Amino acid sequence: MVGSGGGATGFSTTYFLLDDGRLFGKRSRDTVFTSIGRQKATDTKRLFMTAETRCRIKTTRFDNPGNLYKFVQWQKGKQAYKVTWGDPGKSVPTSYPAFYNSFMALIPASARLK
Repeated sequence: MVGSGGGATGFSTTYFLLDDGRLFGKRSRDTVFTSIGRQKATDTKRLFMTAETRCRIKTTRFDNPGNLYKFVQWQKGKQAYKVTWGDPGKSVPTSYPAFYNSFMALIPASARLK
């Protein structure tokens, strides 16, 4: 999962990539998930591998949201790991903004939730 939120409204938007390649989006004010399509198996596998190896999401502890924030979350069953950043006074581990941007690049601008 990747997402962003905060600001005056406090709303957030989250994108969910499942291991079978299906991609969904949900805004905090929505009651249902929006199907955005399906990613290629190679892209899906690459993203999961990057989150686990380069980002080391299972061992990285970083929870420093600011007024506006972004996050990356990995979940399998009851295991869940999340890294949140946005506080201008804290330096986020460098692999996370790159991962976030790589993930978001897979979603066409026209399919992004507004």
